[in-house]
Amino acid sequence: MSKIFNTTNVQLLGGTFGLERETLRVTADGSMAQSPHPFPNDSHIVKDFCENQAEINTGVHNTAQGAIDELSEHSKRLTEALDKRGERLWLYSNPPAIKSADDIPVAVYEGDEQGKHNYRLYLAEKYGKYKMTLSGIHVNYSLSEEMLLYSFPHSSSSDFVQFKNHAYLQLAQGLLEYGWLINLLLSASPVCDGSYFSSDRLGETVLTDYASVRCGKEGYWNTFTPILYYDDILKYAGSIQRYLNSGTLAGVGELYYPIRLKPKGANRLNNLVRNGVNHIELRNIDINPFAKSGLDVRDLQFIELLCLWIYTNYKDKLSYTNQIRMAENLKIAALYDIDSTTINGKETLRESGLRVLSEMKAFYGETELIKYQIQKLTEPGKRYAERVSDSLKKNYTLDNLSRNN
Repeated sequence: MSKIFNTTNVQLLGGTFGLERETLRVTADGSMAQSPHPFPNDSHIVKDFCENQAEINTGVHNTAQGAIDELSEHSKRLTEALDKRGERLWLYSNPPAIKSADDIPVAVYEGDEQGKHNYRLYLAEKYGKYKMTLSGIHVNYSLSEEMLLYSFPHSSSSDFVQFKNHAYLQLAQGLLEYGWLINLLLSASPVCDGSYFSSDRLGETVLTDYASVRCGKEGYWNTFTPILYYDDILKYAGSIQRYLNSGTLAGVGELYYPIRLKPKGANRLNNLVRNGVNHIELRNIDINPFAKSGLDVRDLQFIELLCLWIYTNYKDKLSYTNQIRMAENLKIAALYDIDSTTINGKETLRESGLRVLSEMKAFYGETELIKYQIQKLTEPGKRYAERVSDSLKKNYTLDNLSRNN
C-alpha cells in the first residue's frame, strides 16, 4: 500500500477538509463583548457556548488551501462587522480577562431551538463557564474515496461501506496513539490572564506549565476517560450509547474527545450506524495567532500527511488500558517543557517528536511540510508556544490587542 504514496501523488490521493474555528469577541480594551451575536442568520458564522463566542464554519474543500481561504473569508467578514461595533476577535485559545461569570452569557436560543440553550446551561453547571471559553479549531478530514476504492479490492471485506468504516476506525485508533504529535507541534496557548484561575488574579499575566491549556490535564476534557470499542462501527456507536444511557453524557456532542468519527449530516449515532463514517474530526488544534485565519495551511497539510501515514502503516488495536494511556499522552504533550517531560516513560517529548517525524520523512521523502515541523523542534523559538510566551509575557491583554491592530 505504501507504494502508492510519494511526494508527487500524495496530493492527488488527498482527501477533503472542513474547518470550524471558535473565537471570542472582545471590546477595544480586551473585555468580553456583551453585545448580541452579529450574524444571527448565517450558517457560516454562528454562536457557540456563549453569546460572545463565535464559531466560523467552512464548507468541504478538496485542498487544505481552499479550506483555509474560506476560513479567512468568513473571518474577514466577522472582523469587519465587529469593527463597526468597536469590537475585535480575540486571537488566542485562552480567554481574555474575565471579571466574573457574568462576562460569559450563555448563548440564547428560543422557540424550537430552546433545547440548545438548556443544553448549554447544563454544560455551564457541569464544567463551569470559564472552561467553556477555551477556544480552538476543529479539523474535519475525509479520506480520499479514490484511495479507498484503490485499497478495497486488496482487502478481505466484501462490502465497501464496511471496509470504509474499518479504515476510519483504524485511523481513529492511530490518531489516538499519535495525536500527541499535533499537540506538541501546534500548541499555542501557554499564557493566561490570572482571572481564569482565580478572581483575585484579574489582570495578572500568567505563564502556565502548558503549551496548550485547553489540551492539558485541566483543559477541555470530560470528567472521565471514555473507553470506546473500535471492532466495528456498531460497537463503536454502542460504546458511546452506553454513556448516554447511564446519563454520563447528555448528548453525543458532549463527548469531549480529541478524535471523533462522524457521519454525513446530523451527528447522531443511528445515522453513523446506518450510513457509515463520513469523516474524522480532530479537536486538539489551538488557534494560531501568527496565521491570518488562525491556522497555518502548512499545519493543515501536515495533519493530512499524518493521517495518510497512519492509514497506511497503523494496524494495531488499542487495548482499553492503552486507550487510557494514550489519552494521558495527549495531555502530557500539551505541556510547555518538552525536554524534561517524557512520554510513555521513555523518550522526552522533543526526542519522540523528532523520531516520529523522521519516520514520516523516510516514508514520504524530502518534503517542505515535514521540514517545517522538524524546525519547530530543532530551532529555538520556532514552536508557536515559545513565540506566544515571548510576545505576551509582559501583558497578556495589551500585547494581544496590539497584535490585533
